[in-house]
Amino acid sequence: MQLERLAIVLRPRHSNEAIDLGVRIAINWFKPLYGAWLSFTLPIIAILWLLLSWADASHFTILFTIWWMKPLYDRIALFVISRAVFGDAPTVAKSLRAIPTLLTKTGLFRALTWARFTPYRSLTMPVDVLEGIRGRSARLRRGAISNYIGVNAVFLTLAGFIIEQVFPICAMAFMAMLSIDGSISADIIIDILEGDIDSLYALPVGLYILGMLLWEPIYVAAGFSLYLKRRSDLEAWDIELQFRKMEKKRNKTSSTLLGLALVIFGLGLVSPMTSYASEDNQSTRAQAIEQSPQTLKEILQQSEYGGKIVKEHLKFNNDKEKKKDKEKESPKKPRPKPAEYTNQGAFSGIAGVSQIILWVGLALIIGTIIYFILMRLPVLEQQKKKQFKPPAEIAGLDIQPESLPQNIAEVALSMIRQGDSRAALSLLFRASLSVLAHRDRIAFHSSDTEQDCIRRIKRSHLQSADFFIALTQLWLAQAYAHRSPNIDKLERLCLEWPTHFDHQSQWEAK
Repeated sequence: MQLERLAIVLRPRHSNEAIDLGVRIAINWFKPLYGAWLSFTLPIIAILWLLLSWADASHFTILFTIWWMKPLYDRIALFVISRAVFGDAPTVAKSLRAIPTLLTKTGLFRALTWARFTPYRSLTMPVDVLEGIRGRSARLRRGAISNYIGVNAVFLTLAGFIIEQVFPICAMAFMAMLSIDGSISADIIIDILEGDIDSLYALPVGLYILGMLLWEPIYVAAGFSLYLKRRSDLEAWDIELQFRKMEKKRNKTSSTLLGLALVIFGLGLVSPMTSYASEDNQSTRAQAIEQSPQTLKEILQQSEYGGKIVKEHLKFNNDKEKKKDKEKESPKKPRPKPAEYTNQGAFSGIAGVSQIILWVGLALIIGTIIYFILMRLPVLEQQKKKQFKPPAEIAGLDIQPESLPQNIAEVALSMIRQGDSRAALSLLFRASLSVLAHRDRIAFHSSDTEQDCIRRIKRSHLQSADFFIALTQLWLAQAYAHRSPNIDKLERLCLEWPTHFDHQSQWEAK
């Protein structure tokens, strides 16, 4: 790892500042980052979507599968960011050539199985992908990296989860505001109120994928910035860089002094003269040696080396331990442990407890979701069917079966032959609404308009949907535009009506 090629400034940073630096890294190298990211991720998402759609999977299954594969997508983003930060931003072609290595030698199986729910994923992923260690060494390394700043990685994961969930809602709200006739917002509200899960997830799945494609590279870059901060703290990269710079300056100064000495020596051969430089140099060197401890102390107090940091923490007193300490007390006081190690142990305990709480909370959430899907959803659906009661009228038209004649098609045909096409269309439209409401359990409301009825039929996916839409359009043209339909076309609708909507005696719910 060539620290001299780093394109960012290494210095002591707060963890939140490191996350902000990661966001700036993603913005600064967005072209190679998003180019490789989209070239790798979009084909995988498209293949998963097509395969699951061909297998007739639900929208939730498609969404969950695409979400589960995020550790696979993240590896290409981490590859680009890690190279770009060290001054070698790869092209899209170079990034794609690294895919076989990223799939086989970066612990992908572990990331997609038991480690999928780890909240430190963005922070510890560079250990698997970049350092390439396995087994116990990898576990110890991940523990050392996640110490102290693991809480920040957890909050970064939580923030990313919230962003990805809120993005589809905001996008749909924005689309609803842009719709001129309000049809989009009306559809969304109706879907939410009626609990139509399939239609509700049709649009949000695509919007969720769009939000994930925009956010996930930023999430990876922020986690990698936290990883760099932690390694800089552990291995003192900033001090090493300062020493390397000082060494370069010293080498330059030495070469300059050597050249100057050669020039003076050459001049001395021409005109020798008495010099007292050796005595002055010895006295200056002795003086520098005497002042070196104070000079070193002043250098270490500078802001570049962090100064002196004193950390304090609260600890419960134990009376038994106090008594034992008093009994074993010796004249020589034991040397106290440095504050850094004490704080590290306390923080490790807190981090372990918080991690256990997170895992327990996640298990409870997953259990609640499974219980709701397996136990409560069928009960709620049955209750919804039992409590359903069709309205007496829709858009001012009476749809009660008692208000309709027995032979709908024959009565409508007789009305057409008598020249009353409006009454025939009204009868067919009312009878169709009555069958759909009482037999097929379409959740009409008395305040629905003809367009509302069309939208509900489209979402129901019934075989009679196309016939009902054509009939409704003829009724709208007759009722509001006063355009009489073609008689032959209207007669064909009357003859086809019984094939889509059964006789009145069969209108009971299935």
